Amino acid sequence: MPFFVTGDNVKIYYEEQGKGKPVILIHGLTAGHRHFRKQIPELSRHYRVIAPDLRGHGHSDRPKDGLTLPRLALDMRELILSLDLRELTLVGWSMGAHVIFEYVKQFQCIDLNNIAIIDMSPKIIKSEDWNCGLRGISGLFGDFTQEDNLLLMSIMSDNWARYSALLIPRLFNRSHCEPGVNIFTASDFPWKDDLDWLYEEAKRNTPHVIIFLWLSLVMQDYRPQLAEIDVPCLLAWGRESNYYGEDNYEYMKAALVRSPEVSVVPFEGCGHALHIQDPERFNHVLMDFMGKGAATPVID
Repeated sequence: MPFFVTGDNVKIYYEEQGKGKPVILIHGLTAGHRHFRKQIPELSRHYRVIAPDLRGHGHSDRPKDGLTLPRLALDMRELILSLDLRELTLVGWSMGAHVIFEYVKQFQCIDLNNIAIIDMSPKIIKSEDWNCGLRGISGLFGDFTQEDNLLLMSIMSDNWARYSALLIPRLFNRSHCEPGVNIFTASDFPWKDDLDWLYEEAKRNTPHVIIFLWLSLVMQDYRPQLAEIDVPCLLAWGRESNYYGEDNYEYMKAALVRSPEVSVVPFEGCGHALHIQDPERFNHVLMDFMGKGAATPVID
């Protein structure tokens, strides 16, 4: 099993397949490299694919310290240097996108050719000057302010199984999270196998890791970093995402003023986990983006 050791002595697991220009796939909170299992085989036919488990996740160490976005980005930089990667593409899903934004904050776009963002906002918490943050959770709250965040963190701390059962359905479509809908028992749910697998994976997490990283995550505001990105960017988002709406991607596209190409690609019939729900189209869009510098079609 391949590992590298970070500067603060944490073992980070990663998988590597294929040859060619390098691509790093960065997963979201509570996830791991296996959440790209529908991407790695196809991408590795054309590219050198590196899929790490972020610290605290998967096969990597689960330390008590360093569970912050700045440290995760530094881990990625150390991995890049360890593997001597150049002209690479960073792909970030959910929290993985914040790892990329933090990387840009610390290191600009050093060694990057492209950036791909999967269903994420530069700022999660809504505020007076920001209404594109996380959508509310039916039955708990209708918006997502700091007060709502404290309620969510109390659920994480009190009952991890309950939180996992709340989290996993929200990876899918908004219609699946309406009051009274239980997709775990629905016989006609189209991603039943994925749902069960994702739930089992979520339950493997260590709560203190997720709570610390979530706290770091919700404190970030990466809107200023969008203007610092000077490489082509892909913004892939689920039209039925429980997390963020179209206005978020309109804002991001306008804010990416130095990026030579910005491709905004909505995925119809998909939620937050669009690369899991529609992997064939996602893989095609991503490879087209990496090969040509801009995905097709470009949606204005």
